[in-house]
Amino acid sequence: MIIRVSGQFAQIMRLWMERYTIDSPSLGARVAALADRESLPIEQWRALLAEARELSQLPHTGLQIGSQVSLRHLGVLGYLVLNSETLVDALQTYQLGERRFYGINFCILNREDTAFSLAWPDRLGEPNALFVQTALAALVSFLRQRFPLTFRLQWVALSEQPPEDVAAYEQFFGCPVKFGSTVPGIGIDYERARLPETGQLPPSVLAMQDQQEAAFAELVGGKTPFLQQLQAVLLRLIPQGTVSLALVARAMECSPRTLQRRLGDYHFSYQSLLDGLREQLACRYLLHSSLSFVEIALLLGFSEQSAFNRVFKKWTGNTPGRYQKAHRIVQRDSNS
Repeated sequence: MIIRVSGQFAQIMRLWMERYTIDSPSLGARVAALADRESLPIEQWRALLAEARELSQLPHTGLQIGSQVSLRHLGVLGYLVLNSETLVDALQTYQLGERRFYGINFCILNREDTAFSLAWPDRLGEPNALFVQTALAALVSFLRQRFPLTFRLQWVALSEQPPEDVAAYEQFFGCPVKFGSTVPGIGIDYERARLPETGQLPPSVLAMQDQQEAAFAELVGGKTPFLQQLQAVLLRLIPQGTVSLALVARAMECSPRTLQRRLGDYHFSYQSLLDGLREQLACRYLLHSSLSFVEIALLLGFSEQSAFNRVFKKWTGNTPGRYQKAHRIVQRDSNS
């Protein structure tokens, strides 16, 4: 199996080159050519990272590159984490999403006493070190944006050998850093990570939450505690693919019959609500996000894009591509 990484990482490298004024037409051209791809083989990404470090002459180049990440760069996994109420939920979602979208689990979650860790067993050691450094830096940067108050690192473990100067690493992570580990990862305070996040979220997170709120509100036309709970549950479960009435009822701590009765109060059957929400979300993701068609399909619980295309055409009479093109033309004309 060929392991691949998101093409968004090429965009992150391009931002790094601009920020740190890395002058390399050769690397810049290759990064630009890859920036719009869905994914790229991990070996190709490792080669780009190696060249980037050669140009920067810094052992912590991966920290610089990973720190350029934002919500839009993490694709489906970023949007899934967006709907997690706590940091613990987010890390568990990340683990599930990794298997769901890439067909393989790299990460392992463990709780030991008061610590909660996420780690990737790594047998490649130094040849894989810069990839691990960049991936951890990107994950930490994103979680800091999404959970500004509850994300606090206790330790970080990297697979690379100790550099002469560890100051840049300790400054970036803000905690002790271990080197030469065969299980690189991060450790966080478990009790703190269980708390609901109340800090100020970045605009990109708030904008996507607004789109999801609008999609649900447009469908149900109300905002009661029951509907708010139902919205949170559905947004969390829909990407898993199987969103049965029984599963949603269990998450809402009621019986399927009670859930059906409550939905009847709003003149919905369970299936009509589920289909309507997926349609609304699909339309908004197509027009108001940088997600690709494949990512939108996965985010809505479809196993492949072709299945999403068929259902979307049934909903709207258009393919996703035609719908997106037509409505963006309308938006552009109305703004001109």
